[in-house]
Amino acid sequence: MITVGIIGAIGIVAFLIVGFPLLRKISENLFSFYGPSDDSTQITPEYSIAEARVNTGKYSEAIEEYRKVIARHPDDMYPHLRIADIALKYLQDAKTAEAELQAALAKAIGEDSSALAAGRLADLYQLTLHDPARALDVMKQLREKIPGTKQAKLAEQRIMILEGIVHRAEPLAKSPDKIANTPSRFKLTD
Repeated sequence: MITVGIIGAIGIVAFLIVGFPLLRKISENLFSFYGPSDDSTQITPEYSIAEARVNTGKYSEAIEEYRKVIARHPDDMYPHLRIADIALKYLQDAKTAEAELQAALAKAIGEDSSALAAGRLADLYQLTLHDPARALDVMKQLREKIPGTKQAKLAEQRIMILEGIVHRAEPLAKSPDKIANTPSRFKLTD
């Protein structure tokens, strides 16, 4: 009986000494495999206050809470992304969303965070503001910022699609000067 208790105690101590640190290392490796590979985003507890404001429909207060997070963590791009989401989804404020996405893109350091911010900004331009030319510019800038990466290859695919959209739209956009100076087939007679 005593030997079973001693063996159990030794097992618990061995787990605490070897097993727990081993489990922690495994979980860190799994997170690094599935999580973003760069340090441009971080998880901070201040997000919970802002998200609580969102959940209660206090969108302007949520944005203010995220601005406080930005003041404390100026390199963190996530609050900018979240403010953009809130501004667009709940406040229909594309101007604020655009400014915040540009700020996020400027703070993005690694390829994952750069692709995330650029993709959202391009989505705003293309899908919300119906300006595929600006979306195309963003994707070209991303491709130049992170050349040779898988995200740059994905950006290249979107660039090809956006170029097709932009080029199809060009003939439809005639300036009033061109229309006014186009010779008419009809002659006015006195």
